[in-house]
Amino acid sequence: MLKFIVLLMVVMSLPAWSISCTTETFNTINKRLSYMQDVALYKANNHLAIEDIARENIVITASSNSAAKIGLDKESVKAFFIAQISAAKAIQYRYRADLLSNKTSHKPRDLNTIIRPQLIELGSKINTQIAYCLKHGQPFTADQETGFINALNVDYLSNSDKKKLFNALIDIRLQPIKSH
Repeated sequence: MLKFIVLLMVVMSLPAWSISCTTETFNTINKRLSYMQDVALYKANNHLAIEDIARENIVITASSNSAAKIGLDKESVKAFFIAQISAAKAIQYRYRADLLSNKTSHKPRDLNTIIRPQLIELGSKINTQIAYCLKHGQPFTADQETGFINALNVDYLSNSDKKKLFNALIDIRLQPIKSH
């Protein structure tokens, strides 16, 4: 009887764990994107272009390399970070366009000393959370799209942006196991 109760408790906790795993990952992605208005304002105040291909390549390479170290397929993570950068740029462009008619007195956090270190930390956390979910049999699936879209509540992010990012997320895989 005790074995049955223990088994029942384990089975009953699985759906909640799955929700927690995905919810935490979705929230971390949202948090990372929440910095983009500050990025846009900092760039506007400092006469910097939104698009910085050299910096984007550094982020993509570093993110995919760190993902590979924790067991994620490098190429699938690369596609996800490209989608995330595209969403980030969309937020920045839309916010910056809005600033043309709606001035702000908000002072952005410093890009180099505050924002970038946070973005790097959050990117690493996203990789870790994705790897954890996948390694524990909790892949991201199409039926979670509505939850993902609802979790991303950052201004200036369209549903189209969210769907592209989600599609890249569900395509992330673990590295294939090498046979000897």
